[in-house]
Amino acid sequence: MYIDDYTLRRLLQELLRKKTRNQVVQEIKLKGEKFHQYNLDKFLEGKDVSLSTLQKIDNYVCRQYYKEGKSPLI
Repeated sequence: MYIDDYTLRRLLQELLRKKTRNQVVQEIKLKGEKFHQYNLDKFLEGKDVSLSTLQKIDNYVCRQYYKEGKSPLI
């Protein structure tokens, strides 16, 4: 899978207008993933994060957009 981190960051920031960072982290953890808020903070600041962190964030963002009936690609 090709992950465009700039677009992913923008989409995540749009989701964070409706939810807190802690809510996002807790929802990722509910799916059985290990995830910490500092991973989300590092990603939002534009710092380097691991590929597994990017995949977890990407999966979360896509799930949220598809749940709303929107496409994350627009």
